[in-house]
Amino acid sequence: MSDLEAERRGIQKRVVRVLQLGVIPGGLAMTSGYAAAALLGSEITGSETKGALAAMCLSLGGTLLGLPLGVIMARRGRRLGLTIGYLSGALGGFLASVAALTGAYILLVLGMVLIGSGQASNLAARYTGADLASDQDRAESMSLVMWANTVGSVLGPTIGLGLTSLGSENSTARFALPYIFSTVLFSIAASIIFKSLKPDPLHIAAKFGGVSDIKPPSFSALKKLVSHPTARLGLLGMMLSQAVMVGVMTVTPLHMKDGGQSTAFIGLMISLHIVGMYAFSPLVGKLTDHFGCEVMIGLGALMLALGAEVASHTSAPDAMGHIVGLFLVGVGWNFCIVAAGSLIVSAFEPGIRVATQASADVLMTATGATAGISSGLAVEQRSFHDLAHWAMFVGLALAVITTISVVRRQKVVKNDEVPAT
Repeated sequence: MSDLEAERRGIQKRVVRVLQLGVIPGGLAMTSGYAAAALLGSEITGSETKGALAAMCLSLGGTLLGLPLGVIMARRGRRLGLTIGYLSGALGGFLASVAALTGAYILLVLGMVLIGSGQASNLAARYTGADLASDQDRAESMSLVMWANTVGSVLGPTIGLGLTSLGSENSTARFALPYIFSTVLFSIAASIIFKSLKPDPLHIAAKFGGVSDIKPPSFSALKKLVSHPTARLGLLGMMLSQAVMVGVMTVTPLHMKDGGQSTAFIGLMISLHIVGMYAFSPLVGKLTDHFGCEVMIGLGALMLALGAEVASHTSAPDAMGHIVGLFLVGVGWNFCIVAAGSLIVSAFEPGIRVATQASADVLMTATGATAGISSGLAVEQRSFHDLAHWAMFVGLALAVITTISVVRRQKVVKNDEVPAT
């Protein structure tokens, strides 16, 4: 091993550790706020649609703020971009806590949009973990950062909704505590990243790769992302898996509440869902590096479809059906996000990666935001069962698209192997 390669590996290991330390409180802050959003929004307004809209604003914030954060990272490095994202999330938590105390729905909406910036930082952290990774361990490096979400994200809904029990059951003010909790934790995440993510991994990766100019997100980067066959499959994997996960997850707490289930138990269900989303990331990363990204996206799509269909046949008072269905949705999402993200990173040279990664995450969160809005309307106009059943078909569609891509690639490989006559 050369001295340069040893230096790269040493920095890479330290970067992953620092990112994990930042992602833990960041994930805890984000999920604590998300878990309370739909319930608080529906109590303030008396509308389940507006409650779902408040929760969906997390994805909307990731969409609106993901590109500006990508520009900051391209120009000033990952450290500053991630820090600003987490600090914006802290401001969002503060605004949402004021909304709970005053009953001002607009402050909840603004707060959730800014909390979405914290989510954007958590998403960008997984790419940061891959900046210095090799082709052989790229998916595993990303998955190790994602895995750190398990600790914070699993506890977030349970603690966040558990804190609401400290206040009066008939007052929206009891939801202030989860958001104060989020504010403190986002601030901790920002502090860890700002103080410890040195040297900046993106700058080091550019030096090792001989890159002098890192492109910020732009329309041309988006065109490259959409036109590249490998990246396009990764993009579809991210977008459709996000649509299924957000669409089903946004309205499940409201469905369970209609069945008389307690906020503490709803928080437990969300926590177990997030176990599926993150806990198996290191294993998924290893499997992705070994079996290939397309195979893992296809398997993840089938799990998404199965989980959504289980949820669609679950009545509101049935706790176990929600737990099993949403857990499978979480695992399927994890398969798709790890594998699809690795496809997108591998498709482009280092100088354009930040731009394409930010564009992909923005499109993914925009799809999630659309799914969140649609889910609330679908439940109000039809039913939770119909919504989850439709989500199953989206998962199956992704499995079919992936299968077609694999078959086409194998045909190209076989044709290339045929000797010329």
